[in-house]
Amino acid sequence: MKGRTGGLTAKMNNQNQNRRQQENDQLVRKADQNKISLAEIFMANSQQLGGLEDGKVTKMYFHKFLFMEQVCFAFNLMGLGISVIQYDLEYEEFTNEDPMKDISLWLLWLVFVSSCLLVFLTVYRYQAHIEWMKSRKSMAPGDQIWHTDDWLPMLIELAVYCIVPLPFTKGIRVNFYNPIQGSEAYYHVNEILALIMICRVIYLYRTLLTLTFWYNNRTQRVCNLYACESNYMFVAKSLLRTMPYTALFIALISLICIFGYAVRICERPLSRNDPTSNNLGVFQNALWNIIITITTVGYGDFYTRTDLGRFVIFIVCVLGIFVVSVMVVTLIESLKVTSLEGHAITVLERVALREKLKHEAALVIILTAKAALGYKNGTLTRKQHHQLIVRLKQTLINFKMTHRQHKTKQDENSLNEEITNQFSLLKNDFKQLMERQQVLISTNNLIYQKLGFDNNKSIVNI
Repeated sequence: MKGRTGGLTAKMNNQNQNRRQQENDQLVRKADQNKISLAEIFMANSQQLGGLEDGKVTKMYFHKFLFMEQVCFAFNLMGLGISVIQYDLEYEEFTNEDPMKDISLWLLWLVFVSSCLLVFLTVYRYQAHIEWMKSRKSMAPGDQIWHTDDWLPMLIELAVYCIVPLPFTKGIRVNFYNPIQGSEAYYHVNEILALIMICRVIYLYRTLLTLTFWYNNRTQRVCNLYACESNYMFVAKSLLRTMPYTALFIALISLICIFGYAVRICERPLSRNDPTSNNLGVFQNALWNIIITITTVGYGDFYTRTDLGRFVIFIVCVLGIFVVSVMVVTLIESLKVTSLEGHAITVLERVALREKLKHEAALVIILTAKAALGYKNGTLTRKQHHQLIVRLKQTLINFKMTHRQHKTKQDENSLNEEITNQFSLLKNDFKQLMERQQVLISTNNLIYQKLGFDNNKSIVNI
């Protein structure tokens, strides 16, 4: 009876084992039919891995966007340069017989045509940026410009590009009364439009930030890994951290020139009435006025007298506070001692205290010997002996203080080194643990995909 029962049990176990083997073979065959590779697993989870994408395609779209950015920069800079030349020509108010008047008109048409081209190029630039984002899987394939947050900045940029000196408004004047001068003056409409046109400089700065190392595919990918936004503010922060003095110097010089030109446009109409007193229509005087304002000095030898000029100076005052504050913070940060420099300073302080300790000990021995020999031989008077004892006591006090300082520095350095070593060990252990965990997760995901299970459902069931 026992033999028959044992044979039946063995037969059932063999049947169960064969059934499990068949099920496993079917699962493996199903996974092979799906042909799931490790690369496909990574591509399917690209967003969780920090935005993994096809590097060559993304690089191509990025270079296309970069090319459009540079083309817009060239047209923008050309329009600004031509408007500066045209402003001086229109201010002189040449007669109809003078050929310079025709040159001024042709320059106005050139600014107008270049601005129209710049508007179309800007739209194409934003479209290239969207295509770049789509190649990085940061946007859905069907998204358009109005589905993103870029539509409002694009409209503002297009509006700024549309405000230019026009050939249709050439010679039209806007009269105003200046109470400080006590007389009437006038602007040309194109002078006011040229003043507003200076706002284009913001987009020149944007292009310069785009051309740096801190704005590319690699930057976007790394920022996604660390859950931070890679925008123009990130680029500015990176420049202020890596090359602070160069970035601040370039920004300061460019702002002085730009706002000096703006103050010149605002104040120059008053020089038509009185070119000798407080003439900010001279570019050198306008630059000096901006320098003493942006550095918060303000001598008062030159000052603005028009409402537009005062508005420009108000903006300069705000920027001056910002620039000076950033320069002070940068200077303080550059003077901070790093951890390695701190260790070096501590070691040198210990060496200096050790030398001082040796000197104090030698002085104590010398004074003690002098006092003992003088007392033994009787060569010292009572007053000299008293002075020697007082000096010996003071030297002993100095020796004790130096010894205490040396010991404190030694203990402090030992404690800092011990804490640093402990943190280094903990960091290495945590890093190894995270690497093991990532390997286990990748292995489990691969096994689930090979077996044809849904990863999330399998984890929940477990």
